[in-house]
Amino acid sequence: MMSKCFKSIHNVFFITLLIFFATAFILDPGLSIFRGLEAIWRAPDILVTDYVYVGGLGAAILNSAITSLIAFGMLLVFKHEAKSATISNLWLVLGFAFFGKNPLTVIPIFFGGWLYSKFMKQNFNVNILTCLVAASMSPAVTQKIFIGVESEMLNVLFAVCMGIFIGFIFDPMAKNIFKAHDGFNLYNGGFTAGMLAIIITSVFASYDISYIMNDQWGSGYNFEIRTLLIIVSLFLIFVGVYMHGDARDAFKQTFSMRKQQNDYYPTYGYVCYVNMGVLGLFCTLMTAVIQIEISGLVLGAILSVMGFGANGKQVYSVSSLMAGIFLGTLLSPWSVQDPGVAVSFFFVACLSPVPAKFGWHWGVIAGMIHLHVVTSIALPSGGINLYNNGVAAGFVVVLLLPIIRMIRQRREMMNAGN
Repeated sequence: MMSKCFKSIHNVFFITLLIFFATAFILDPGLSIFRGLEAIWRAPDILVTDYVYVGGLGAAILNSAITSLIAFGMLLVFKHEAKSATISNLWLVLGFAFFGKNPLTVIPIFFGGWLYSKFMKQNFNVNILTCLVAASMSPAVTQKIFIGVESEMLNVLFAVCMGIFIGFIFDPMAKNIFKAHDGFNLYNGGFTAGMLAIIITSVFASYDISYIMNDQWGSGYNFEIRTLLIIVSLFLIFVGVYMHGDARDAFKQTFSMRKQQNDYYPTYGYVCYVNMGVLGLFCTLMTAVIQIEISGLVLGAILSVMGFGANGKQVYSVSSLMAGIFLGTLLSPWSVQDPGVAVSFFFVACLSPVPAKFGWHWGVIAGMIHLHVVTSIALPSGGINLYNNGVAAGFVVVLLLPIIRMIRQRREMMNAGN
């Protein structure tokens, strides 16, 4: 019976959503959870707007579950065939719905992606996953763009049109921007969104329209969030081990994934769930060891790390990048406990292909560079791109990749000479 239940990627994700729904109402069983949800849906969403701060942990978890259910339902309606990227993109929605994504912001963007598929006369399944990533620009939908205009209806209309526009153009942009980093930035959508956000922000700045950055961070829920992460992680490990049938071999494969390409599911199958669970436990342990306050953004970052356990992340690479962030703070005025740095400590895992391909030491270097880039990159994009770390990672790869390849080429020439 359980074999049939866990066989489908869709089923496993749906059970995860049920865990989130149950947790939300356990933490906040009264009507206050709906008042918190209303506050979240009315929030401007611009960075940093932590939904745990805005509506409380229960409401934030409920928003994450509802928003993810909408994305999940869209995949089912259009009969999307699940793969590695399906897992990672759904978990991105699950994570980022703690600080910027909600049903009101993602639906216009999804609709824009659907219109693009009609315009190109192609099946929506070709770019449906890109729509999930394009929702990283949700703040551009909710932010009051016509500053000074009193017509609320005009503001809403313009915001919806902005969401449709973003969804419409995101797919062709993402495909071209991918070439810049050659797949070494797992958050290609973040790099794309960053470029688009910088352009949008610059255009509006020319008309004296600017965005006011938020600084809202949730706190005080470390025990509850760690408990949720441990439960979900153990659930994923159980699914992976149960379906694989050999616990020892499953864990052995989990710690050798770095030798393969980013697309793990075709090679490892259900072992990916073990990797996701291990990453979840590892990240949760790091929050305790380094004494990181788990905000909604940190929770979202950890969930994204877990999701990409099926699509390019493993403890080997993630640990090297985290080490780079930690060492970088020792040589800078920041602390790893600072809210923004703590978020980057986990999101830096998007650079996992770098240490996986070139070695642990390059992961440390990439992490150190990432720390300095990410702390400055939010301002040019006006805070309307939630995948700020994806933008920073794109620039890190563009800088670092040619240097790595140059050094490797020189080494090969010297070895050939000998």
